[in-house]
Amino acid sequence: MVPPDSARAHSTASRGFGSGGWNAYADVMPRLPFRLALFLSSYAPLFVLLAWTNRGAAWAWLALVVVAVLSVVALAVVLVVKAGDVGPRLVVARSSPDDGDVMAYISTYLLPFLGLDLSDGSELVVFLGFLLVVGVVYVNSNMLFVNPVLSLAGYRTFRVVDPDGIEYRLVTRRADIDVGAALRPAQVGRYVRLEVRP
Repeated sequence: MVPPDSARAHSTASRGFGSGGWNAYADVMPRLPFRLALFLSSYAPLFVLLAWTNRGAAWAWLALVVVAVLSVVALAVVLVVKAGDVGPRLVVARSSPDDGDVMAYISTYLLPFLGLDLSDGSELVVFLGFLLVVGVVYVNSNMLFVNPVLSLAGYRTFRVVDPDGIEYRLVTRRADIDVGAALRPAQVGRYVRLEVRP
């Protein structure tokens, strides 16, 4: 017999990382191409600005613009794919906006690199190394939807707690979330939900 949605969601969230728990977690994690698209698109504004400041180096300008455009297109594909997904029922016991993560991400991971000269080999190596390290952390954490491009597209992040006390991050275009609302956003991480169309 298939358990109710609420029981199934609670069961998934309550499991540890034994073999069964890990498999259940892996089933709802965005696949690697999705995660890479989300990570690269989060840097798309920086890539565009760096392309402008490094416009004297044709190869750097072209590479940055191509990566920025492709990452935003890939993000759009992710949203289209997830728009049709219906996740386990999520009842809102309480919620609060969590948009501060985006500003922290911009000030910590984007602004320090605006003045980079990518024609300088040492600065290029530092930049690529930093992207690699941050990318590994980003795609393996709940930072997946901390994304300035999503914010520009009108999405907001909320901390949502269900009646069992389990906290989720919900990415949605809603301006507010009412207590008692029953939502069915796509499940894109163990505690991350995405609502493409409210």
